[in-house]
Amino acid sequence: MLKVIPNIPVPDVERSVEFYRHVLGFDLLAVRGRGYATRAHLRLGSVEIIFRSLDPSAPLPYLDPAIENQLILHIQVEDVATLFERVRRRVAIVRPLEPTLFGSAEFMMRDIDGRLLAFSQPAGLPVRAE
Repeated sequence: MLKVIPNIPVPDVERSVEFYRHVLGFDLLAVRGRGYATRAHLRLGSVEIIFRSLDPSAPLPYLDPAIENQLILHIQVEDVATLFERVRRRVAIVRPLEPTLFGSAEFMMRDIDGRLLAFSQPAGLPVRAE
């Protein structure tokens, strides 16, 4: 595994981005959405954070409030397809392996205590075909 990136639901993505940029010194890496910001990816040194909108009318890639209202730990790996194949019959898969707004491939599962874990590999790395 490469790193963990918290994906935090917030009521106002722009407000959170401005605070983390101007108060804490984070750099804005990307904003993704359809029409307005629903996801913002920031970095300071080796620390990365993703903020996502809690707005129920936002064009989200998944609209399940049980997912959207929780903290999600994004864990980057070198080969997400192999990991998905290894775990898919042993855990509760929330979202199957698919492309994301940030250009990577990702799947989401619940751990043994119900926490959401999203595994992806960095954009640009080839995803093994199934």
